[in-house]
Amino acid sequence: MQTIVYTCVTCLCLVAGVVVAQQAEDTPAAQPTNFASLERFIREYTDEVEGGNGQWAFEVAGVPVMVLADQAADRMRIMTPVANVADFEDDEFHKLLLANYDRALDARYAINNGILWSAFIHPMSSLSHQQLDDGLEQVIRLADNFGTTYASTDMLFAPGGLEPEEQPKQEPLPPLRRGAPPAPRS
Repeated sequence: MQTIVYTCVTCLCLVAGVVVAQQAEDTPAAQPTNFASLERFIREYTDEVEGGNGQWAFEVAGVPVMVLADQAADRMRIMTPVANVADFEDDEFHKLLLANYDRALDARYAINNGILWSAFIHPMSSLSHQQLDDGLEQVIRLADNFGTTYASTDMLFAPGGLEPEEQPKQEPLPPLRRGAPPAPRS
């Protein structure tokens, strides 16, 4: 049985490698994201940006957003504060861990200095406009859904464990448009 599983995993890895190699040949190489290009991405959402050089603060749809980046570590994060951990109910940590497993897609709940954050973390060098759009939308939605569905999108990874009243039932966010923030949250 172990040999079969190992052989299947090896075959899948080889096939995936061929598909990735073929896609790489078909698409032009993207330029790595750096501080300047990341700031250009951010300024496509708003001109009211504070900071620079790897640390930016701005608002999207009335939500305060921070972007922190480190070129040497090749990491960036989009984040917004959600709640004060001292105000949590007894079962809140359990709900957050469950949400991080099946309802938070690429954004995640995280805690730092007594604050619950919604955060999206990604390698900076390979960050595309679409990934920034998706990450920003998920961070905002995850923060907005704290205490209700705890979801960053309408998609669930493993919905089998959710009670019917916990299923995300929400209006889709309008797509983020560069140059104009999405409609305010209701």
